[in-house]
Amino acid sequence: MRTHVHDYGPQDTSGILDGAVLMHRTMSDLITARPDAVPHDLTRGAAALGTPAADDVVYAGNGPYAHLYHLWREENGGRHRIVREVHTTFWSGYWTQEELCAPLHRPGDKVLFPSEYTRQVFLRCFPGIPYEDAVVAYPMLDAMPRCAPRPAPAQGEVLRIGYLGALSTAKNFDQVLQAFARCHADSGGRARLVYAGKPNDPRWEREAVLDSLAERGVPAAHVTPLGLIGADGLADFFARVDVTLFPSTASRESLGRVVFESLAHGVPVLAAAMGPAVELLPASHLVPAELFGTPFAMDKVVALGRVDTDALAARLLARDWEPARLQDTEAFELPAFWRALTGADGPRPGTADGLRPGAAATAAGHDADTVARLVVNPRRGLDPAAATADAHQLFLDYFQRRDDAVLRRVTGLEEATGTPRPDLRALVAAPARNLADYRALPRLTDALVLPPLTYSLTPHPVLEHPVLEHPALEPEAVPV
Repeated sequence: MRTHVHDYGPQDTSGILDGAVLMHRTMSDLITARPDAVPHDLTRGAAALGTPAADDVVYAGNGPYAHLYHLWREENGGRHRIVREVHTTFWSGYWTQEELCAPLHRPGDKVLFPSEYTRQVFLRCFPGIPYEDAVVAYPMLDAMPRCAPRPAPAQGEVLRIGYLGALSTAKNFDQVLQAFARCHADSGGRARLVYAGKPNDPRWEREAVLDSLAERGVPAAHVTPLGLIGADGLADFFARVDVTLFPSTASRESLGRVVFESLAHGVPVLAAAMGPAVELLPASHLVPAELFGTPFAMDKVVALGRVDTDALAARLLARDWEPARLQDTEAFELPAFWRALTGADGPRPGTADGLRPGAAATAAGHDADTVARLVVNPRRGLDPAAATADAHQLFLDYFQRRDDAVLRRVTGLEEATGTPRPDLRALVAAPARNLADYRALPRLTDALVLPPLTYSLTPHPVLEHPVLEHPALEPEAVPV
């Protein structure tokens, strides 16, 4: 068996190295180091892939482009397996990929997910994918430290609160500031904030944050903005904090890499009680969250809800958390990934429906409530074969610099809608073509091939949830 994989190493990820992009590079490095690896360049098209043998496997781990591999297999009469990935929960890139892959999925193909929550969302909406072909496998822990749990500061001592990630409303960063300011005031100033990440709105620039906190009585000396940090800065960051806040309800959230990074460094995490955090943390570390009832667009990165900042501040003041502990880690270690890649992964003794060990016994352990509330507006009149061919042609035109062909499509869209699209023209005029930049080709695909779907989180049939309206969107930023 040979393993075919796009060589992700040459991709320029400066400024766009979020968790998904980081994992693409990690997977590429892992596979290309194998003696049976056959690297290729996806952007060259089917010719670069060649003709995999019947017992080969193609790993589609380079972004939301797995439908291209499935199309090429059909066109060339291939018999090889394909292992693809889904790295975001609600986003048009991976949603479109799965719409196009679903009719071309064959038994033995695998779809890898970072969490049971994301897996259940896609299984609900793509019922044609067999349970045993959908696997939670996200190998990240082998490269992380395993530090001893950090003791909580005693009452009366200074509490160092940390936040790591995009500075955005999608991640509820404003609620981090609110909870910290409340904790600072109610503790008589015995609280500090250390945060790192990329601001995607002027409100989250360093001086604006410091000014906002100063208006709430927080001295600038009690706040440490670290800006963007890479993997080499994680140890320093977590050495500065006693607890990490992860109030994110971001629509793209499919795992929360920060949660693992924090726990691996011995620092406990308080997180929103929705999404992947539900299966990663003890219940006592989850902060109540209310979800918005108004519709969302699949191409927008938004907060799905808001956390209870009063409850979060109370937890901080009471030091109400358990020591940091990584639990149920098998899906996040290398053996689980290699089993899925080689085709050896399947139902285990004591499991059901191909779930990873322990998942069948703890079905309530993932965020089943959000999954049950999900309604995705169906796409009418979709011809998957025609859409796949169209997406394929756009991909080749874009990455092989046939700019005139792409611009003709943009012109056709402008004429059909009567709306100029300088944003799309700017994408085509950009000098670089970067497979890692999801703000480029996926946006062209949204506009020119399959427009993004809308979805909503309806009130639970038993529990009563208030219907909240989500706030105005900020410009999107891809976090480090």
